[in-house]
Amino acid sequence: MKPRLLLCNVDVDTDLASDRSARQRQSCLDARFYFLPCGGPDDRILLDAAAPESYRSYLSGLGLGLPGECSEGEVLTGHVAFPWGWSRSAIDRFRRHGADPHHPPLATVRTVNNRRFCHETARRHGLGLEGSALCASAAEARAHIRASRTFPLVLKPEHGNAGIGLVLVGSPGEAAAVDRIYSRPGSSAVIEPWVERSADLSSRMELDRSGRVVALTHHRALVNRAGVYFGNLLLPDDPLLARWRRRLEEGAAIVARELHAAGYFGPAGLDWIVHAAGGRESCVLVDVNARQPMSLLAYALRDRLAPGRACLLLFAPRRRYPALTDYASWRRRLGQYAFDPGRGTGILLFTPLSYDAGGTRYRPLRHGFFIAANSAEEIREYDRRLRNAFTKD
Repeated sequence: MKPRLLLCNVDVDTDLASDRSARQRQSCLDARFYFLPCGGPDDRILLDAAAPESYRSYLSGLGLGLPGECSEGEVLTGHVAFPWGWSRSAIDRFRRHGADPHHPPLATVRTVNNRRFCHETARRHGLGLEGSALCASAAEARAHIRASRTFPLVLKPEHGNAGIGLVLVGSPGEAAAVDRIYSRPGSSAVIEPWVERSADLSSRMELDRSGRVVALTHHRALVNRAGVYFGNLLLPDDPLLARWRRRLEEGAAIVARELHAAGYFGPAGLDWIVHAAGGRESCVLVDVNARQPMSLLAYALRDRLAPGRACLLLFAPRRRYPALTDYASWRRRLGQYAFDPGRGTGILLFTPLSYDAGGTRYRPLRHGFFIAANSAEEIREYDRRLRNAFTKD
């Protein structure tokens, strides 16, 4: 396999949305480091930030061979471009470094990353949430809300991910909430009924240029009530996935055909929810992301450190762990529960504790943890130990 030039440009989602808060801008900068523990020593990485050497030393000490940083002006002929998602700025940057940006047309990328694509695909093939509607104008959305007999409703702008930009409407009187979603000319949005989810599932796949699905996996996603993603759970024998596997496989095949028909190839993530409807459970498609899904991190770390084990990828706000300040305290407080490469189990911190960018020192808004264990029960115990170890100074 050719060496890769890695760029974790998660800002591709908010760039499509054309609206980023200061907090979202820092989140995008924080994410530049996500690919570091996923790449190998033959790869290189574009970071735009510098973490203390203790961060690399910590990861290397766990047996991870890490990619070297690519410097400005450096040419890496023979490397393959590996972004989070395709954008004009990412393509231009890869070309400046001599990496091969083998990518689908950008107009196609924008089309299939639009929630209109997911909504229409789901509607055509009976995969979606009953009662969902695509509203092409603010007036249409307000009329839909005022006519609705069930609340709350969820408004999803055409572009965005992981809960970014979602609006919850609790009554017909809150119809004015649509205005900020339709702030740009030509904007559209999907309106869905709020349902009580019993589970969140995700599919991760890769399409080649011929439309063939060359890789497909399914796993649990961790999503809070506001629709914000915070992790993935990978279990070797997951009874929930076994129950819905046929639905996930058939749905992924349908979406793959639609993506190919639109001219797309490359990675994609599908998000599903399980909920009760009419006295029975249903598994419905709620989002398609034509880019690398966050579960890439979970699979990469599992494959490199804990093949075949139960694994949890977890993002948590930094404020929940006030005592997590340095790697010495990390090892001291976790003790035997810290990840042990020889054992292949334990807790790993894959995000830096701080970094510098543009002359400013940052502390990531969220810590990223990876837990490998022998069972789901053991994962829960590790998670409990993690919370207890760092919640107090």
